[in-house]
Amino acid sequence: MTSSVTRAVRAARQAVSRHGGGLVGLWSVLRRIFKVASAMGVRGLVNRLKQASASRIQVAQPVEHLFPAPVPLAQLQQRVGLMAHVYYPDLIEEFAGLLAHIPVPFELLVSVMDDSAKLQAEERFARVPRLSALHVRVVPNRGRDIAPLLVTFRDEITALDIVGHIHTKKSLYTGSEQEQWRRYLLRSLLGSETRVAWILGMFAAEPRLGMVYPETHESLPPWAHTWLSNAEVCAALAARLGLEIDRTAYIDYPAGSMFWARVDALRPLFALNLTTSDFPAETGQVDGTLQHAVERLLATITRHQGLLVGVLAPGDTPHLISEGQRNWTEAFATPVAPRIQLSALDADLVTTDVFDTLVTRPFLSPHAARDYLSFRALARFGVDDFSAARQLAEERARISSGRDPTLDEIYAHFPALASTVDPQALLELEITTEQRLLRPRKGVLAAMQALRGKRVVALSDMYLPAAVLRQVLPPAVVALTSEWWVSCETAMRKDDPATWAAISQREGIPMKRWLHVGDNEHADVQIPQLCGLLSPVHIVRPSALLDMVPALRPLRHPAGLNAPWPEQLWRGLLANHFAAVGDWTPSHLSPRPTLDAYSAGYTVLGPVVLDYLVWLANLAKEREIGTVLFLSREGFLLQQAWDVLAGSAPALRSLRSSYLLVSRRAAGMASLREANDLERLLHGTYTGPLVNLVASRLGEEAAVAVREQVGTLADRDIYLPEMLDQAIATLAPALPSLLNISARECDAYLDYWRETVGDDAALVADIGYAGTIQTYLSSIIDRPVGGAYFALRATARKVEGHGWAVARYHDGRTVPEEASPILAHDLLLEALLAAPSGQFCGFRGTGSGREPMFAPPELSATGQASLAQVHQGALSFIADACAALGEDVQHLSLDPEGVLLPLQCLANGHWSAGPWLQTLATEDSFTGRGRVAAGVAGSVNR
Repeated sequence: MTSSVTRAVRAARQAVSRHGGGLVGLWSVLRRIFKVASAMGVRGLVNRLKQASASRIQVAQPVEHLFPAPVPLAQLQQRVGLMAHVYYPDLIEEFAGLLAHIPVPFELLVSVMDDSAKLQAEERFARVPRLSALHVRVVPNRGRDIAPLLVTFRDEITALDIVGHIHTKKSLYTGSEQEQWRRYLLRSLLGSETRVAWILGMFAAEPRLGMVYPETHESLPPWAHTWLSNAEVCAALAARLGLEIDRTAYIDYPAGSMFWARVDALRPLFALNLTTSDFPAETGQVDGTLQHAVERLLATITRHQGLLVGVLAPGDTPHLISEGQRNWTEAFATPVAPRIQLSALDADLVTTDVFDTLVTRPFLSPHAARDYLSFRALARFGVDDFSAARQLAEERARISSGRDPTLDEIYAHFPALASTVDPQALLELEITTEQRLLRPRKGVLAAMQALRGKRVVALSDMYLPAAVLRQVLPPAVVALTSEWWVSCETAMRKDDPATWAAISQREGIPMKRWLHVGDNEHADVQIPQLCGLLSPVHIVRPSALLDMVPALRPLRHPAGLNAPWPEQLWRGLLANHFAAVGDWTPSHLSPRPTLDAYSAGYTVLGPVVLDYLVWLANLAKEREIGTVLFLSREGFLLQQAWDVLAGSAPALRSLRSSYLLVSRRAAGMASLREANDLERLLHGTYTGPLVNLVASRLGEEAAVAVREQVGTLADRDIYLPEMLDQAIATLAPALPSLLNISARECDAYLDYWRETVGDDAALVADIGYAGTIQTYLSSIIDRPVGGAYFALRATARKVEGHGWAVARYHDGRTVPEEASPILAHDLLLEALLAAPSGQFCGFRGTGSGREPMFAPPELSATGQASLAQVHQGALSFIADACAALGEDVQHLSLDPEGVLLPLQCLANGHWSAGPWLQTLATEDSFTGRGRVAAGVAGSVNR
């Protein structure tokens, strides 16, 4: 059986199952087939069946691309054409002037509405310079400018290399007549010979460039970059093309459908062999037609061919970016509270969406939340593929009830799907899981609470009835209103215009006195706007930020909504955090995110620390380790985070952990046994006086002994590694004194080790990079020690013989160091992870035992306050993950490359930090560099 037949059979079985299964389901599907055939004809029915069984792929998300310089005009050899749809013949003269800017021979393809316009167009366009051919055709008023492109001139266009597409647009997105949008698009595409030559030269310079179009006109709101009322028709067209669209995504498309394109980018559309009759009769539709679907899918189809989209940035100097800005800053011009308060001034009724508006889940999408529920159902009840069964049960319940079903109705269909498990137990699992996941969106909630004297009603398309919503929602959200209009109870959905009219009539509320607040661009914004309500307040849902804000786009997962739930968890928590920033202080998002110390801890440190610690716990279990030792000073935060995790994860509580006082200086001096050991203690780079080298590597007491033994030679400058042999020779007279100091420090450290670790199998946990402290500790205790690091350099090979060492994010012993974000941004990471205290210097003997010695703190009081905020942010992130997952947090398996993306965004300037980051500068005596600001490149061996 061929794959297409197999898919068709599978689709048919799924359809029967959705409609109840067995003979009942089969009969229901057959009746539906008859209705489709009656409404759409045999061809429509066949296309529907093909779509249902088609294999579909999601188009990969774009990545930032650096375009080359254009090829000069004299070297261009493309076959160029331009297709112009002239609905308004009074603009022929304007078009003729613009077409004169095309600096190469080209074919002109013109569609008009009647014979009079045809004669007018032929007469005027024939005088356009560099015209190689002119075709003017009268077309029916169907499909607007898209049908002539794909149907009327299909043969002429497919014979070209590059085609331009323009039309006599007169309306703005709002529907009112305007000229600015059209003139902006035409000026961007045809504004001068120089500009057109540059665009054509870009197609020649970059073979992967498939389409060029102007950045969105300023008149379009950000939410216009979603599918809106076009979702169904876009999904159907995408299915015919073998694509699957993400209905929640913000998308690039040439708004206004004017562009230059490589013809190869459009070939999938031409291959559909559309006819004019496939397009609907013209009735002034705003959205939801085939022509609207083509417009919104143009960039997606181009990328599906493996080609690039080039968006022309506004301005006189042409410049391409690979993903549009989409007027995103408009959404963050004002905090959410004044937006809601001002919009509600004339409102007698304020309705508000619930999910993503008043409350958020920690996941990027409901799909991921459902997958997590499936994970829990498998773990607790052994239900395999719960997510698919739950979806099928909901579809059956919807078909059976003829509306959005309630949760009880959904689980009433579960016995046939999961007969070995009590559906009531699964229902209760879903409710308790939902209750644990939901958190109030505090900025929006506070704004709604401030609407004194306004009638506020919750309006939601949901399968949870009002009583269950009150059970699972946070108390502050429940207290906002006593009225809950939920689709599973009212049988009215927000995406149906009839709902708004029915409510207006039922409640006696004029549309112009009704304000709606919500996140769904179609149901909460477009539909109520078209129905005549007060301009809705669009609340940007957290996941949309990763599409809208250019600097947050690196956080998107390549698999989109199909990403595993753990990946959607940490990204979702970050999206929720940035959404809160946008609600309260949107200026911190635009033009790029500006992180305060707390936000840096939450977004940059939180994910990587969570991932590292879960990996560390699993590693310790695998290696049969009993004690985990977090090395000072970067271990200061790691130990605190471990304690937070251990409160939820039994796997961590079974391990002993300790913040081990240690440093290269203290452990190195305690490990000195003979003259040959000086070579490893002085390993690495250094510039400065010899005595300072000794103080940084062996301690102040050792520096005093050296000065006494070698005199003025101690003040000579040393350059390591070049002068290593000379330094060792100069220190030879002081070696006996150094060995005596080492013996005392070794005894003290052995006592500390025995008290802290005993004979337990232990591993050291640290940021990295050479395993130096691990080798010193192994020498002190005279047995191997394990090591688990963020990253290791090639120099970590010296650990061999002293124990084992592994790295979570990079191992330079097997992979080139250039590939490591940890090593590239090590000082920034170290500054964020640092302890507030000064460096541990060793133990001092006292009458009652010993006490630790520390160097003076390197941070000022301001720096320590900033560091405390960074650490609090990181701990809050981990606490939020634990609150969402409970003991399941120990099963997280994250992409180790993904969790480093926030670090890279901060380090490379995608995100910025305030002055607080400079207060985290540290003193680098180990290499002699002095005070080093956080974020400065370069690292030292550890």
